[in-house]
Amino acid sequence: MARKQTVLKTILRLTILIVMLSAVVVLAGREFPKYAVRMAFFSILLFIDILYWPAFRKIFSENSRLIRLLTGILYWAPFALLVTFVVAAALLPINSWFPFFRIYLPGSLIVLFIGKILLIVFMLIGDMVLLPVNISEFLRCRRLGTAFIWSRSKMLVKTVLVFSAMVMALFITGMFHWVYDFRLRNVIISMNDLPPSFNGLTIVQISDIHLGSWRSSQTLEKAIKLINDQHPDLIVFTGDMVNFSSAETYPFASVLRKLHAPLGVYAVKGNHDYGDYISWKTAADKDKNIRDLNAFYKSIGWKLLDNDHQVLVRGFDSIVLAGVENWSISKIYGKRGNLKKALSGVEHIGFKILLSHDPTHWDAEVRWTYPGIDLTLSGHTHAMQMGCETDNFRWSPAQWKFTEWAGLYEQNGPHEKYLYVNRGLGHIGYPGRIGIRPEITVIQLVGG
Repeated sequence: MARKQTVLKTILRLTILIVMLSAVVVLAGREFPKYAVRMAFFSILLFIDILYWPAFRKIFSENSRLIRLLTGILYWAPFALLVTFVVAAALLPINSWFPFFRIYLPGSLIVLFIGKILLIVFMLIGDMVLLPVNISEFLRCRRLGTAFIWSRSKMLVKTVLVFSAMVMALFITGMFHWVYDFRLRNVIISMNDLPPSFNGLTIVQISDIHLGSWRSSQTLEKAIKLINDQHPDLIVFTGDMVNFSSAETYPFASVLRKLHAPLGVYAVKGNHDYGDYISWKTAADKDKNIRDLNAFYKSIGWKLLDNDHQVLVRGFDSIVLAGVENWSISKIYGKRGNLKKALSGVEHIGFKILLSHDPTHWDAEVRWTYPGIDLTLSGHTHAMQMGCETDNFRWSPAQWKFTEWAGLYEQNGPHEKYLYVNRGLGHIGYPGRIGIRPEITVIQLVGG
């Protein structure tokens, strides 16, 4: 009878948790439509959480009550925080939250889930390693008519808990120590087709500012000063000014207005700039959000190149600076960019620079269909905000998704083509950086 009651209680708890989880996933998919697929991943992970909880609790059953309480809180903290985040976002739009909560609530959620993933993965590995032993014990118990108890390595779980805590500590350090450790990257590109008057042209490229993720305008001002101190001839921004909506721009207008260069400051939109990552009450509200962002660029003196171009003149020579709306091979991000429109009327000018937010555009269309584009400048990847780069070694999770994920790429041949992928000035999701610092790129073009 007691065993039957235990089974019924377990089924009831599982049912309640699954219903809660389903509600969170549905609600999150509605509030953050572009993240719906990721919520499906969370649901799978949390379902595994539910299944493993009895085993995890049993491992610490012999410890003190305080230890059992603390490990229980840590075990369920990711799920509790996910519920809190999604419900809060549904009640109050995330772009209206105080910066601290808007930045660090989802950031803490990511850090906790990283620790939880490590724990679950190693528990699964431990179960696979001990599977032959458990099968043998199960058969023995069945033959003898005794109760079978699944064998697990308590030492493995406790070791992984310590390891997970260390990894989470590293991620927390990245949130407060390296996240605004701005790095200048000086790049010299030799180009045979560069007009003589533009020899030595200095371009500062920034990308992926993500204003909704900044704690204050004072921190951004340090980056702006560093950019101006390079005395560039031209400044370009390759997309993702905001996370969710144009409302994020308002506290930073006076700071961004300080950027200046003799040939001007130019920008393109990134995937986050269209308001696709949150739900809007009406389509008109979403359209207004894009118009407001366009007006913001105008108010700070940056020229937005929406499938458009600007002819830059120096001495007796001219070059084309073109920019397209976001264009990606991913169906999630879409193909708003129109290169044919952007280059209309300037086909006769020999040297062209393109601003295109997503680097997949270069390999999918630019380098093959438009051979007249000499240099493409992109961002988008953030180099996943984590990785390791030395003189002889480069690694980042970004390379699992992108062929060109950070730095300079070259296509040799009769007509040289270059792509530079900026690692981003800001951050999104995880509010930190590990090994990959926020980047300000100083590009100097020299004749070949």
